[in-house]
Amino acid sequence: MFVGRFIKLQENGMVVFKVRVNDNMPRKNTFWTASYFINEMGSYKNWGELSWAELRKQYQRDCSEALCAWLSKSEDSNFCLVGIKNISVEFAQILEKERPIIAFGPSDPPLEYLMNLIAIVRDTNCAVTKQILDYEPSESNNWNPTKVESKEDLNTLLAQKLQVNNCIAIQGPPGTGKTYRMAALSAELLRQGKSVLVTALTNQALIELVKKKDLKDFLDAQKVTKTSLTVDESKELPKLQPNKKNLCNAAPGYLSLATFYLSSAWAKDAIEIPFDYVIMDEASQALYPMIAASVKLGNKIIWIGDQNQLPPIVLTGDDVINRYDWGGIVKGFNTLCTNFSYPSYMLKDTFRLTERGAACTGIFYNNDLNSVSKVQTIKSSIDCLNKNGGPTFLGMDLEPGDKTPTLAISSIIDLVEEILSEDKDAKIAVLSKFRPTVRQIQKQFILQSKKSEIPENVKIETVDRVQGLTVDYCIFFIPNASLKYSLEKELFNVATSRAKYCTIIVADKSLMGKDMEEEVRKYLLKSQDDKFVAFNSTKNITAGNVSVNVLGKIDLSKFEKKRKEIVEGKENIYIIDTNVFVNCPNIIDRIGHKYKVIIPAKVLEELDKLKLKNNIDKNALNTAARNINLAFTKQFSKMEDADISLLPVGFDKNNPDCQILSVALKYKGENPIILTSDNILQTRAKGLGITTISLTDFLRQLR
Repeated sequence: MFVGRFIKLQENGMVVFKVRVNDNMPRKNTFWTASYFINEMGSYKNWGELSWAELRKQYQRDCSEALCAWLSKSEDSNFCLVGIKNISVEFAQILEKERPIIAFGPSDPPLEYLMNLIAIVRDTNCAVTKQILDYEPSESNNWNPTKVESKEDLNTLLAQKLQVNNCIAIQGPPGTGKTYRMAALSAELLRQGKSVLVTALTNQALIELVKKKDLKDFLDAQKVTKTSLTVDESKELPKLQPNKKNLCNAAPGYLSLATFYLSSAWAKDAIEIPFDYVIMDEASQALYPMIAASVKLGNKIIWIGDQNQLPPIVLTGDDVINRYDWGGIVKGFNTLCTNFSYPSYMLKDTFRLTERGAACTGIFYNNDLNSVSKVQTIKSSIDCLNKNGGPTFLGMDLEPGDKTPTLAISSIIDLVEEILSEDKDAKIAVLSKFRPTVRQIQKQFILQSKKSEIPENVKIETVDRVQGLTVDYCIFFIPNASLKYSLEKELFNVATSRAKYCTIIVADKSLMGKDMEEEVRKYLLKSQDDKFVAFNSTKNITAGNVSVNVLGKIDLSKFEKKRKEIVEGKENIYIIDTNVFVNCPNIIDRIGHKYKVIIPAKVLEELDKLKLKNNIDKNALNTAARNINLAFTKQFSKMEDADISLLPVGFDKNNPDCQILSVALKYKGENPIILTSDNILQTRAKGLGITTISLTDFLRQLR
């Protein structure tokens, strides 16, 4: 929990609070519940031992969802300013009128939503929901939708089918224009004087829909209402009307927007069907009872989703779901599509992905995905970005069980910086399955890039939070831990289909030898342009029209790009500076055992002194020390004392850089390479004819 005093309401709808600097401060992009307490409980000093739940139950006057959008310094160093989004219009009015202190605590769980669904399931007298809920599972489990191209008139097609059918299911793979199609369909129905409800899991999905040009006239005519309208939504779309009491408000020629949470309550209480049409967006994120709830709300139903993308997030473990056979409940849209014979369609043209990207993602869609993107080639000098767009696989040496590997994260951040150096406005997503991984990337990005905050055009987030996102470039990081979760095909499909241009998959180089679903394996194979990869046993792999028979392990070294600082015919000795170990504790492993590694005694001395400093990452130092000891033990590396007699006249023999240079001079005939990010040391070395390479350049070459 944390508390904040209301400061002001910005023109963009952002609400600014003043918050004391402490350990309980919020992080950017975290979700909270903002609560206003009555009487003496308006002061946190009076809370005593009361719990968050007790405070809200006994003293809460009002509350609102809240999203931390930004943090900044205030004039008082003991406080900071916090920008909050998603504040409801009604709550903002209280803030402006009374200027209270607000408590921020954990987000409310969707208990009311679940209770609504339970009530719908238990209502055995409702014939329309009973038809959906009491289905006989299909043994074939086949679903064969009619393919629809982008040039086809979907509205006319649906209108014809809905004359004789009450329900239609539509699958929309990544980038196929689901939102655009729904907006156009909604507009056509409104012109016919129909009452329309669009319901979705998230408020953001509803806002993206109403921003489409097809609905502009209805928005301007104030014929579009939304439940739980927030201040920032109202500022962005001033003509959008609030559904002030969140009541079911079906009316001819009007469009209602409501989340699953609220529309489920309407369905629970509905005696008669209120709407002519219900369009369920994000249907693949609806629990199966919510699918059933929709038929209580409309005479005609259009479900649109993608069963090959993420189902709704549930906290129940997979073992419990499997034990009680709840999979059909969680993956509600898939259950509907595979067990009913409603007319069904699949949008097959993607506007987002290039032809190469569509060919890879199409593996999840029986190779029926076609690219109609205007961009088919990528103009970039970055080696790891395929010029035809789509995915690239970057294999690294990752420690098993480590969800926050420093070296890999550093390399990812370097790649982000490299992309931004070519295009400062590029939209980039860095995604991973695990929250600890994402938090560490966020933290390390700030430290490594030396920025005060993560730029707005760079999103670092878990995959679960980005369904529907479109960016220019996406980096999907798969730590070498709990791999089955990162390689689950729905999550993998979402993570690798966000980018218009290129997707970079960063994972352990032995990933292809791990267990995974066949679609994921085919995708990874195709991402490597059908080149051979290493497997532990004989396998036959097929990707598209390419079939590869792999016999045992294959030596990948012949495919590796030679590092430019290496000299053929010489020993090639790496001498590592102190700053390299601080930023990359596993650097010896990255160099590889075929090259000799020398560590100057002065470097070991400096590493030991750094342990006494407060602003140094002690974990990194300890990791570096362990790796150095291991290298010494296995004779991959050795320590070397300085020989100051080798230094030219004029060099300061007590200077640490000069002592490191003297070690390099011992091996002048065997191409010594000083690995350092110290510009002064680099300059001195070059003056003596000694090769140098920075850590950033070294890691970039490994890609």
